[in-house]
Amino acid sequence: MEKNTFTFARGVILTAAAFLLLITIELGLDLSGVGVPFNHLLTMTSAEARHLNNALNRNLNQLMAVAFTTVAIAVPLTANMYSLKFLEFFIKDRINAAVLTFVVFAGLNNTAIAWAIKDDFVPDTALLLSLVLVAVSVALLFPYLYYIFRFLHPNTLLGRLESEITADLQMAVRNQNQAARYRKLVSEGIEHIANIAIRSVDRADRNTAIESVFSLERVAHTYWALKPQLPLTWFEADPGFFLGFGARAVQEFTATRIWTEMKVFSQLRQVMSAAVPRMHDLVSTIAKSSRKLGLDETVSRDVALREMVVEYFNTFIRLAITRKDDRSVFTLFDQYRMLAESLNSTHPRLVEEIAYYFEYYGQMARDAGLTFLVSAIAHDLGLLVQSAYQSYAPNRQLLLERFLNYDLKTRQPLPGVKKAHAILASYLMLNGQVEQVALIGDSFHGLDRATVKIIRDELLEITREKYWEVTERRVNMDYVPDAQREQLRQFFESLEAYPT
Repeated sequence: MEKNTFTFARGVILTAAAFLLLITIELGLDLSGVGVPFNHLLTMTSAEARHLNNALNRNLNQLMAVAFTTVAIAVPLTANMYSLKFLEFFIKDRINAAVLTFVVFAGLNNTAIAWAIKDDFVPDTALLLSLVLVAVSVALLFPYLYYIFRFLHPNTLLGRLESEITADLQMAVRNQNQAARYRKLVSEGIEHIANIAIRSVDRADRNTAIESVFSLERVAHTYWALKPQLPLTWFEADPGFFLGFGARAVQEFTATRIWTEMKVFSQLRQVMSAAVPRMHDLVSTIAKSSRKLGLDETVSRDVALREMVVEYFNTFIRLAITRKDDRSVFTLFDQYRMLAESLNSTHPRLVEEIAYYFEYYGQMARDAGLTFLVSAIAHDLGLLVQSAYQSYAPNRQLLLERFLNYDLKTRQPLPGVKKAHAILASYLMLNGQVEQVALIGDSFHGLDRATVKIIRDELLEITREKYWEVTERRVNMDYVPDAQREQLRQFFESLEAYPT
């Protein structure tokens, strides 16, 4: 908005200067043509004064009609489309108040001059001032309309909401005895941002919805920067902020001091609910933002926050599976896996839990008939195990066992799952992990040889790393790097020794 204010001021000055220059040139040419001095224009008869005042009055009426009609239509319409917070920001905006007050004053001044003009008295100074006011009002019109349209852009509203939340947090730090008041304002601001995202989804406004998620992410980072300075009273969760949660849950938010983060993520869940399956770019944005928030230093130090991030990833995945939106699940697991890979060096126990959730939601996808997802999740889990072996993580063997248990309870494991097992085996063979390769080989025991041959042939036939269609990941899950292809052949050859 500072940029908009500068643009507005510059537009007014340039417009007024252009008008003044043109009028001066025009009058100068006319006066020089007849040899009349300029000061002759400064005195008028009462009839001339009334005529001029009527002309000024018509111009002012038209200007007021344009300005107020634009405001009366555009502002409520935009507020209804995005958030009623627009109305509050409009009322508080100094430029809006100044321009509308100026135009109203110019009209009132013109009316007062009409009352003052008499047959024997002409208020020359007041008429000259009224002329100047009308000229300035005309110069204001186009810059103000431009300012209004910029003001009504949803990104402007998001920026103002962010600034307001930041200001409220700073005030809570400075005025700690009023923390409850600013707590409520921050909670409402977070809700307004989420509402903008949800309404944007309803109108297929992709850019605004995505920017709203980025805005929530920035709010979280701003909050974490100020969190150590906030008073203890700030962390008392208000049940009114969490109408969808029970009293016990709200008490937990107070005990763990995470109500603000919970508010942000609960609003992200609302946006996710609106996005699945209607706006996959927004789903991807929420997943990426959740991963980045989950890797923040503040979250890394707080066990309650780490668990909350994982719980919301699980919640997002369940939502997408329930609605049978395989594309959203595919995107979510990609970010979930990257989060787990990043956490494994510092929080291995949590990553072991995440591996269990991979297995759990893989089974849930199978029950929902989403067989593609069962295989996709298996490949993600295999990449997580591979990452653990690459970094020599202490929990790598536990993760491998979890991977081998994936789809174990079913009567017939899916070919896609066994492909993921075989790909990991080729990597482990390349790195000399003989015992682990043997464990994976045991998981193929009892499979029909024809099925194993099909799995082998399909994996070896794929030589293109990128998938032949455009997808979010841009890779073919079944692609085996050239360095591992020979090991993959050897792995399948070793399976021929197993009894059928």
